[in-house]
Amino acid sequence: MNESLHALSGAYVVDALDDDERATFEEHLPGCLDCQREVASLREATALMADDAALTPPPALRDSMLAGI
Repeated sequence: MNESLHALSGAYVVDALDDDERATFEEHLPGCLDCQREVASLREATALMADDAALTPPPALRDSMLAGI
């Protein structure tokens, strides 16, 4: 088993692999339960972070930023 493939799971989730790395990892993924679990966990975590980042700032913050410009 090539341990370096397992190290690609995080980069795979955030689409930071080149085409060759992605193809190699996607070939490996169906047969590796550990990587499947890692990818699922990282996708869940990134989705939660995206939800937090998508909050609308309060109007006072926008006004303050525009006044500072």
